[in-house]
Amino acid sequence: MAHHFTRTNLEVRSPMEARTTLERIARAAADFNVHALSGSRLIEGRSLAVGLVGEPIASLETMAWVYERTKLGLLGITHAGLADETDPTDSSPLCGLLGIVPLNEAGNQAVLTDHFDAVSPDPNHVCTLEEEPIGIFGWGIAVSRHEAARLLVNLGLFISQHIVPRADWYARAVTDDGARLLMGRMNLGLLEGTKIGTLYMPSYQKAEVLFNQTRGVA
Repeated sequence: MAHHFTRTNLEVRSPMEARTTLERIARAAADFNVHALSGSRLIEGRSLAVGLVGEPIASLETMAWVYERTKLGLLGITHAGLADETDPTDSSPLCGLLGIVPLNEAGNQAVLTDHFDAVSPDPNHVCTLEEEPIGIFGWGIAVSRHEAARLLVNLGLFISQHIVPRADWYARAVTDDGARLLMGRMNLGLLEGTKIGTLYMPSYQKAEVLFNQTRGVA
């Protein structure tokens, strides 16, 4: 069954039962059959990312510590997951990747001043499992199937609206296709003042306020 962006309140209840915000993000992702990668799956995921977008991207060691710190990092969906099929042996290959790095206040400020290192983040910039994310840095989206791109974009928008509505989102496009996806489908724009091409999507709450103000003016 295909997933769509619009969800009922009942469908977001399970993620909301998690203890921390980062756990709620992971649960929401799992509802889309998307899971944070570790171990051999992380090796497979990074290899797929390199094949699709090339270097430089975060090292395997960096992805591993981000996962251990946040239980997020590089998230993936398999061919079986995309088809909503069971995979009891966990052998279905990955076909889509979404990178999520939750930022604390220091990390958010580092992004705003062009000092956030996306390839090798400073641990002091990344949330612990107990912290509330101030911002989300998207390591990017890499897919080998078009349907996976649609699902991962919907997941990112769903998390933005339902799980972290007060967190701003950031990314840097590695490829032209990535830029078109981030700016066209997720409506990210160039962060004001950036000299390194950081893209920005205001939090759902900020966007809602702006929309209501604009509608009031109209």
